[in-house]
Amino acid sequence: MERETRRADVVIAGGGASGLAAAIELGMKAPALSVLVIEKMPEPGRKIRATGSGRCNISNTDAAGFSRIMEFFREIGLVTRTYDNGLVYPYSESAADVATLLTERAASLGVFFACGEELMSVRYMPASLVSDAAPGSKNIFKLESVIRDRDGLRSIVTYASFVILAMGGKAGPTFGTIGDGYRIARNLGHSIVTPVPALTGIECDEWDGGCEPCGITLGGTRSAGVVSLYKDPEEVFSEETRVFGEAGEIQFTKYGLSGICVFNMTRHMRYNRRAGESLDQFLVRLDLFPDGDIAAYIRDRQKGCFADTPAGEILRTVLKEPLADYVIAKADDGPDENGRSLADRQLSSLSDEEVSKIADCVHALTFHPSQIRGWNDAQVTMGGISLDEINEATSESLLVDGLYITGELADRDFRCGGYNLSNAWITGLAAADDIAL
Repeated sequence: MERETRRADVVIAGGGASGLAAAIELGMKAPALSVLVIEKMPEPGRKIRATGSGRCNISNTDAAGFSRIMEFFREIGLVTRTYDNGLVYPYSESAADVATLLTERAASLGVFFACGEELMSVRYMPASLVSDAAPGSKNIFKLESVIRDRDGLRSIVTYASFVILAMGGKAGPTFGTIGDGYRIARNLGHSIVTPVPALTGIECDEWDGGCEPCGITLGGTRSAGVVSLYKDPEEVFSEETRVFGEAGEIQFTKYGLSGICVFNMTRHMRYNRRAGESLDQFLVRLDLFPDGDIAAYIRDRQKGCFADTPAGEILRTVLKEPLADYVIAKADDGPDENGRSLADRQLSSLSDEEVSKIADCVHALTFHPSQIRGWNDAQVTMGGISLDEINEATSESLLVDGLYITGELADRDFRCGGYNLSNAWITGLAAADDIAL
């Protein structure tokens, strides 16, 4: 196998958000240092191009390090717009523009990109053990990578004084994030908190065709509401066991529940299989009419001109038709003595108990999670390199001098709204600033 050797002052493993931020910052603050970005995809910034549904929610006014992040983007010439809810986007609202700007800016500062190259291993050696180490060097890293092309497999060895691991987690494997950074970090002595997908949808038992009514009929329906998560090994699910709640748009899909509020909920759905835990200890409840009391609404219409209205029809004035039909079918205990379903019966004929049952289904519609959607659907990774082993102010490893760990590779994850990209930018900048000192 052909083998090449090269040197760089700093090697950045990964050309995503944190890697590009670090590369640019090094180019601006320490232009004398040679910087090499090793990226296994054909081009840098592929995952950036997909963020925010192609719009790239780059930050949030509430995010840690917001001022520093915006200073960085002003320095590189990105014009942004900030919305009333704190979300910050490029003014063009094009994620592709952000990726292109970052890549071109880095290249203009002399950063070298080795794309289509896969990093296989990183080994740390004290400079005193390397015969031809540069004068004054404290650390020497030996990195081995490979390039697969039509000419076969080429092996490359790179020697560097500093290494920034910016390889991402496991979410979005089509963008190259398959968790290979964990293997490299583990071989350098770091411990890994088990990675699990987050900011994704959930599959539910109610979508099983054997359930009555079958949740699959809700596919494609959207509704404003409040989603709540309960966690209780005893499956009592009282208010004391509520661990999460958020208002937002709930999306009913062909497999279960989705939407930003559901995505945020999945960050609270960790469980330990080794300890005998499972998703059975969780319950999801939806309040589909959080701005009012549906029981009072129905009782107010049981008299007067609405008294003869079928219960199913009156519910459709509050909920979208598929959801109204699902809810009233859920509340139905079976046909009455005349063979009529609850949906077909007149409002005036409903008992207080039946009205209360409908209200329970509207304000606390329950779903039982069967699975959290996998890595292909997840936006971020929960878990990663333990924060106990990282200097969070500088992103430097506490175990290996000169090694930095940035972005999603570390055990940090945040809710939707620009917070995860903010974490990528700020940790990449922190690593570069520490190296540039």
